Amino acid sequence: MKSLFLSLCFFSLAAQAELSLKTNPQQGKVEFEAIGKPSMLKIKGEGEGAVADFKVTAQTVNGEIHFDVNTLKTGIELRDEHMKTKYLHVKDHPRAILRIKDLKLPDTWSIKNAALKEQTFKGVMTLHGQQKEVTGTFTIGSNKLDGTAEFEIKLSDFKVDIPQYLGVKVADIVKVKVSFNEMTESPK
Repeated sequence: MKSLFLSLCFFSLAAQAELSLKTNPQQGKVEFEAIGKPSMLKIKGEGEGAVADFKVTAQTVNGEIHFDVNTLKTGIELRDEHMKTKYLHVKDHPRAILRIKDLKLPDTWSIKNAALKEQTFKGVMTLHGQQKEVTGTFTIGSNKLDGTAEFEIKLSDFKVDIPQYLGVKVADIVKVKVSFNEMTESPK
């Protein structure tokens, strides 16, 4: 009997050791900002449907955020068409994925005390059929487990041609912000 009780306690603790968190695609989005050269031009855009799927084990987060690149919009239809067909080749590379690996959480972090302010992360970004390491900051809000990952990518690292038009060229570095309004605990 004692053995059965200890086994149940062990399996109960093991089950609590891993937490699965997932977001609703309707609540996630991706924003980007590219600066032109000369710097008077700022191209801002966003896409919808970013989905985060994380596992928290021993105060460490691993998982990914992915989204459909075809949802990106800048507010100018012709520019959007060029971005998707000439530069990002969305028919061949429809998804972008940010894999976060070994993001350390403070010892005090829990699902009930989830706030996390600008924790540095390292990850791997897949875009345009290329994978490159990225570094940025990850934030979790305390209210609804809302989250944000912010980082920069270098277009040339992903073999994306640098857009230019009438003497204005987009800078190689693009700022990216991925956000979602709520993570919920998902079944394992």
